[in-house]
Amino acid sequence: MYKKIAAVLIVAVAVGIIIQSASRPKNPTQISEREWKVADSKAYARDVVQSWADNQYECLHKLWTKESNWRSEAYNKIKVMGKNAGGIPQILGLDPSTPAPLQIDRGMKYIIHRHGTPCMAWKFHQRKGWY
Repeated sequence: MYKKIAAVLIVAVAVGIIIQSASRPKNPTQISEREWKVADSKAYARDVVQSWADNQYECLHKLWTKESNWRSEAYNKIKVMGKNAGGIPQILGLDPSTPAPLQIDRGMKYIIHRHGTPCMAWKFHQRKGWY
């Protein structure tokens, strides 16, 4: 279940779905229960999700900087299982001529499928040298 929730959140952030929220208090712990409104709850939850998403992006940034330095034309000539790795995510069989947005989409799907989140993929990469 966690992986499905993480996948939905990552995809939502990746495609730029950001919910505009009503004005919210700076520190929700200083608001009494009766002053806290539904809009405040939604805004607070959005901030928590955005914080989580920002953290995940940092891991993704480190991972793909290490793999390809974010170059869509990156190509690894060393074959693994008979295939070369290419593009921003350096996925086996990915043609570097594939448009960058499609490379990113495919890379995100791979990360979600194999690791669950970008931070889990980055931790794996740090241990093994690949993801």
